[in-house]
Amino acid sequence: MYQALYRKYRPKSFNEVVGQDHIVRTLKNQIKLKKIGHAYLLTGTRGTGKTSVAKIFAKAVNCLDNQDGEPCNSCEVCQAINSGTTMDILEIDAASNNSVNDVRELRESVIYSPSLTKYKVYIIDEVHMLSTGAFNALLKTLEEPPPHVIFILATTEPEKLPDTILSRCQRFDFKKIPTKQITQNLKKICTDSGIQIEENGLKTIALYGNGSMRDAISLLEQCASYKEGLITYPDVCEMLGVANEEMLFSLLDYINAKDVVSSLKQLDRILSYGIDIGNFLKSLTYTLRDMVIYKIGGEELKEILYGDVGTIKEKSQKFGVAFLTNALEKFTNLQREIRYAISPLTLLELTILRLIKPEISYDMMSLMARVEQIEERLEKGQFVLKEENKKTEDNNTKVLTEEKKNNIEKNLLQEELDLEKVWSEVKEMIKRERIVLYTFIEKGIPYFENGAIVIEYPEDHALLKEELSKGENKSFIEEMITKVVGKAIPLKFELKKNEEELLIRQVKDFFGDDIDIEVI
Repeated sequence: MYQALYRKYRPKSFNEVVGQDHIVRTLKNQIKLKKIGHAYLLTGTRGTGKTSVAKIFAKAVNCLDNQDGEPCNSCEVCQAINSGTTMDILEIDAASNNSVNDVRELRESVIYSPSLTKYKVYIIDEVHMLSTGAFNALLKTLEEPPPHVIFILATTEPEKLPDTILSRCQRFDFKKIPTKQITQNLKKICTDSGIQIEENGLKTIALYGNGSMRDAISLLEQCASYKEGLITYPDVCEMLGVANEEMLFSLLDYINAKDVVSSLKQLDRILSYGIDIGNFLKSLTYTLRDMVIYKIGGEELKEILYGDVGTIKEKSQKFGVAFLTNALEKFTNLQREIRYAISPLTLLELTILRLIKPEISYDMMSLMARVEQIEERLEKGQFVLKEENKKTEDNNTKVLTEEKKNNIEKNLLQEELDLEKVWSEVKEMIKRERIVLYTFIEKGIPYFENGAIVIEYPEDHALLKEELSKGENKSFIEEMITKVVGKAIPLKFELKKNEEELLIRQVKDFFGDDIDIEVI
């Protein structure tokens, strides 16, 4: 009779348990030192090994030839437990046996000694499903069971358990299994089962197992049934209903090139394969995450990448860090938003448009992306201005200088920030922390000048201006501005200028300091 892969390859000893070393080590030491508890609580998401560890522990404490805390799997007791022919190890599904009467029957049965084993072990799965009355009926027995009884409670939702139950158990939290460890275990299963599959396809299955070994093995089994012979990476993507790397990189290329039409057409092609938007975003954010990490950390961080290192290394060269981080942040935020959206596709298209046209997006990440684009174009000499030269009649063309590049960045910053809103938030933060300083700044009027924030005071408030300009006070206010804006911005304190000087300064901020202005 055919047996599902996840059942066939369920761990039979502690050494076969994947990704829960902290729990395995503790339990083995308890067995070796003969410090076995009477009640255990195993918590964690599905497929992380709770029930498997419970069964292994039940074998290990009863094994006739226990070695270093491990069950031998060959003695009479181990074989009986593996085959399920002993009544001394009882698995109870709390979802279907959750009444007071069910627990009363359990209480009546615990008084009887085991027939074959040293300990009678009760494994209660999904224990959070017990009714309030059932929990109350279980309390006394759980606290003081007979010496030959061990309770192992397993649940995915420990927050639903009463504190009175939690306090009577040794708790072990099972964590999600790392993708790389899932991949390694899937490789062993493939080798043992004769399944041929490409490395990248195996990584994708492990990734979409989402930390659950059981889910990953089930996906592998589906893929093995999908076709005979070698299972390719595109086969896995098609079976899982996810976008492959070629689709994703093509879309990112179009977005980076500011090609609206091609970007939306590529998105339409991807979704036309029946790919779920949630799965698409998951694949895209993993890919972007890998490129950001590689761009920043290089070869030193290649071991924590989900995708193929060679592909990530090659493709990430096309993109700037600001573009990648901006895209990663926006698509990650979108994953949360689409859960409640009436039209997820519209939100997805809007996000792509905001990446292509950062000027329609007013967050700091978009601003940094725009600055990075300008810097790239400056380095390539793509910005050219025509300026009048008083000494010649012809217009000369020249590449923007570093000073003009800085002016552009300053102008962009002024366009993006709502200075009135920023200054209001800064004042509120200072009011909470330094009320005296707040009374000084409260009278100032903020405006932008040459990339800095200037706080202006009337001439009769010169003493306030001098006090705020002192190092400690000025540094504190600049720190508050950085917290609000996410970027350090120079700060100045000035006495009120006449209208003529202010107008000249605004004109020069816009056109550059190298123009001559004559007031008539």
